Amino acid sequence: DDKILATKANCPPPEKRPVGLVFQEGALFPHMSVADNIAFGVAKLPNRDVIVKSLLEQIGLSGYGERYPHTLSGGQQQRVAVARALAPKPPVLLMDEPFANIDIALRRRLREDIRQILKLRDCVTIVVTHDPDEAMEISDKVAIMSSGKIIQTGSPSEIYQSPKSLAVAQLTSEGSGLEAEITNDKIISEFGHWSEKAFADHPVEGKVDIYIRPFTTSLREISSGEGVKIIDIRPTGFAQIVSLESKSGHVLSLQIETGQEYTIGQIVKIIPKPKTWLCFSR
Repeated sequence: DDKILATKANCPPPEKRPVGLVFQEGALFPHMSVADNIAFGVAKLPNRDVIVKSLLEQIGLSGYGERYPHTLSGGQQQRVAVARALAPKPPVLLMDEPFANIDIALRRRLREDIRQILKLRDCVTIVVTHDPDEAMEISDKVAIMSSGKIIQTGSPSEIYQSPKSLAVAQLTSEGSGLEAEITNDKIISEFGHWSEKAFADHPVEGKVDIYIRPFTTSLREISSGEGVKIIDIRPTGFAQIVSLESKSGHVLSLQIETGQEYTIGQIVKIIPKPKTWLCFSR
């Protein structure tokens, strides 16, 4: 909002900085009750009890005010940490890997709950995470960093649909990489030759990296011609991971929909679904 928060000559004390912070491990004060933790930043306000009660309701922990942090689960502790950070009504909240130490079974539910709390409080929040799924699920806008530099920004759907580099594609979805070359509108690689129709968009000519997301290919058995050999099949319930070996000995693993039966040793051709493969200049 065009406000100077601090200068070399004027550095306000922490309690006067209009920025909230949620640490990776919550960092609750162990000697304070849940209510006192939440009230820490508003202890001098006459309506502190009203603020604490309201926040306890919002984080789903009504009745937990007199308990201490060590009696709470990891997810509950992180909810309290968020409430403590929100109590002074900061215009900006920073969250450092806030779900990293939460049991995986509870992580998705917790981050959705906290997302709703932040929306309700209308608090601009910057979340740092190494979990691509987390970034895509909870954010209105994503900034992807590599080696300390932002390499792409956009909404989750923009990032997913139009990654600007192989690195971004790999971060935003599972998939398999494949080196190839585009010549005369043909895609040529050691795993097969295909029409340019496999790509939604692609460079005109030259060496490229192809990124093949799950369920964008099928396999067709062939008896002659250029094919690749199936060397491993791993069913995962909703999919099957089929590993293919080229004549030069390189291996490519693809996630393929269930329903089609394959066998180890089969010689097959890779069939891309139209406009599904991603392509980047090398």
